[in-house]
Amino acid sequence: MKIYYSELCLMNKDLTENIKKLMDYGAECIELMLDGKSWDGFEERMDDLCKELKKYPVEYAIHSPVWNFNLAASSGYIRAAAMKAYKDAIVFAYKLEAHHVVLHPGFVDIPHQDKTYAKELAVNALTELAVFNESYHVDLLMENVGNDTTSLFTMDEYMELLSGFPENMKYIIDIGHANITKWSVPSLIKSLGSRIKAFHINDNDGEKDIHLAMGEGTVLWDEFFECIRNKNRSYDLILEYNVNTDLRKLQEGREILLKELNIKN
Repeated sequence: MKIYYSELCLMNKDLTENIKKLMDYGAECIELMLDGKSWDGFEERMDDLCKELKKYPVEYAIHSPVWNFNLAASSGYIRAAAMKAYKDAIVFAYKLEAHHVVLHPGFVDIPHQDKTYAKELAVNALTELAVFNESYHVDLLMENVGNDTTSLFTMDEYMELLSGFPENMKYIIDIGHANITKWSVPSLIKSLGSRIKAFHINDNDGEKDIHLAMGEGTVLWDEFFECIRNKNRSYDLILEYNVNTDLRKLQEGREILLKELNIKN
């Protein structure tokens, strides 16, 4: 198993300084969060970014831009912008030799939005991305997002979402998001099996998506650790803590994962 630090905690700060800081606190793998001012216009400077990022002895993964983007938006203008951003993220991941790209399937956040129609839009978008990715063969990870109101899919629908899609389209389970929607993580792990590639590790109070460090909220971490140990599979574990989190908490989180899951350092 590999432990990643998400760049989310250093949002809007200088990219190269972010990499150095995360490495100082033990990062060997980093999930780059393509939002905020430091990533604005990344699509126009991919080659330069790759050249700079490859100077550092870390492995990378990519989280596609999600601020202001929605593949299931009622407006075609917004959907088109989201699709371009996601395709650019795939190309960037390919150039950087990143291990995966995290995608959000979309959400409903407007009163009276037709959720059935939004689901159709999401599936159509994923189909288009799957075809686009045939030229790049990047692992695309679909994240569980939203709350009981904004989430497009129920837990059962989410588990069926990737049926019929290529094997390089997999799942990433955000533990904090599952805590908000009251989805059963053990059931997800059991049902999805090897189709799960990664987990976003963060905590919350069961109501707000506040990306706390492990142990600072209401997530049942012992239950999660037991499930992972019993499955004996290799997952990517991504510590995705909120903006401005003390970086020492990433280091502490890494130590917890190493100990609880018997990961050899």
